[in-house]
Amino acid sequence: MDRTYKNLVFTKHALERTSGRVLTQDAIYQTVTAPDKTFLSHGNTKFIRTVNNRLIHVVATPIENHQWLVVSAWVRGEEDRESLVWQLLSLPFKLTWRGLLVIWKYFKKRI
Repeated sequence: MDRTYKNLVFTKHALERTSGRVLTQDAIYQTVTAPDKTFLSHGNTKFIRTVNNRLIHVVATPIENHQWLVVSAWVRGEEDRESLVWQLLSLPFKLTWRGLLVIWKYFKKRI
């Protein structure tokens, strides 16, 4: 992703968060330019808009030349994607837990 998109400038944090949250820069642009709701807080503006049935939240700060510095963005109700490394590391534990649940249900039926 580019650091700038139309009149938006993305911080490093915002770029990392948008890639982990599967957000496009265009969806963020739509949210900032035509929000359903806005809230002001400590010099930042929080923009909220529904795009493609996803409730997108963007926190941005106005900067020079009618641009916005995007500080963070997320989709309400959605978790971040787990990294591939974390998925691989946690897989044995998840499988073990599921196996224990199957064994527990089996013995519970027999009692």
